[in-house]
Amino acid sequence: MNPVQLGGEVTLSYTQLISLDVVTVDVLPEKKGVLMKHTEYLVKSKSFNSSVQRRYTHFEVLYELLIARFPYRMVPRLPPKKIGMTDHFINQRRKALTRFLNIISRHPVLRRDPVTQFFFTTEVHDLHIHMKEKFKNVLDEFVTNPDKSTIENELKMVSGDVNGMKQELVRMLNSASVLRELSERWVSRTRAASYDLQLFSNELSVLAGEGQTVSAWSLHKGDSWSKLREGMRGIAAQFSNLSERVGRQRVEEETGIVDNITFLLDILQGVKDLIDRREKGVNKEHQQAFSRIQQLKKQKGTMASRSGGTGESGIQQRIDEQESLINNIGLRNNFSVLCVHWEMKLVYTYLSHFAIIWDSFLKSQISSHRDLTDLWNSTKPFVNIMMGAQSSVAVTGGSGPPIIQSSDQHYSGPNFYDM
Repeated sequence: MNPVQLGGEVTLSYTQLISLDVVTVDVLPEKKGVLMKHTEYLVKSKSFNSSVQRRYTHFEVLYELLIARFPYRMVPRLPPKKIGMTDHFINQRRKALTRFLNIISRHPVLRRDPVTQFFFTTEVHDLHIHMKEKFKNVLDEFVTNPDKSTIENELKMVSGDVNGMKQELVRMLNSASVLRELSERWVSRTRAASYDLQLFSNELSVLAGEGQTVSAWSLHKGDSWSKLREGMRGIAAQFSNLSERVGRQRVEEETGIVDNITFLLDILQGVKDLIDRREKGVNKEHQQAFSRIQQLKKQKGTMASRSGGTGESGIQQRIDEQESLINNIGLRNNFSVLCVHWEMKLVYTYLSHFAIIWDSFLKSQISSHRDLTDLWNSTKPFVNIMMGAQSSVAVTGGSGPPIIQSSDQHYSGPNFYDM
């Protein structure tokens, strides 16, 4: 891919970028009678107009081929393998694979590569074997670049060093990680609130149930207990409604906030992995080649002083070969730097995703609090029924004066916190 063409594509707006494709990944039901069970996924792509079945092994091969083909591009990480998977783990992996494919299918370069197209469109048995065989001799992006002469000119047009970009990337990655942790804790509290509201409902239903045997003497011919039970049954129903609404709020928060922050984290981590690969690969090779030529030149000087020039031609040939290698590695290094710049440009475009996150957060909280306020208000009549039970009859002990006798609907007894 020509860097000039790439530069034009990465100037896409956020809206244009995410509209390049929409990929969904769903878990298919297990096939009955199969001895070697494995999870299969139904992958649908809007851009490729495709629907194919895939296994985790297929995703692994796609990742390996893309890393080999595009060592200086942002390729997101795959979720980990695990033996003895739970339903929760399978669902979390499904979400991760969905993010993985959406990032790839929206990448201006990766999405147009034959490897990606083959994955999304080919339905064949043992896909991973076919992919490895078909693309085993494919060269990386730098080697296949049709016009390396533009790299130097392109590099002059960008600003900022890779180390500075890495520091900025790490800063964003750390902040996004904290935001996800906070949002996960928020969702955890919402989940606990939904669970506790349902427990309140269950216990109130038990307390107000019809199974108790109560003597007429205990009721003193009054209807206070029946009113209390009526009120508790109504409150139990309302608490169940509250639990259901808070449960929906939890889903909204998890999908709208946690999952979307994780999507950004996958992108940020993918670019950081790219910079790390560059440091361990071409940058290290360039330094080693430069150090090697310095040693050869020193060796040539030592030989000249000792032998008067005898044997210098062999050393010079090795120096020439090393200089040619350095020039090629230097050009590859410049290409990798250019790619890091373009991938960082992609990162800044994707950061607009934060607007989607906070918009989702705001709408979820406003909608939920409005609905919960209505539900709490609709609980008040049942509380009033219970409050009215206080004045329904005077409770006496033998022939003595009433123990409790009140016409006020508000509790006037001792404060729990004063006991």
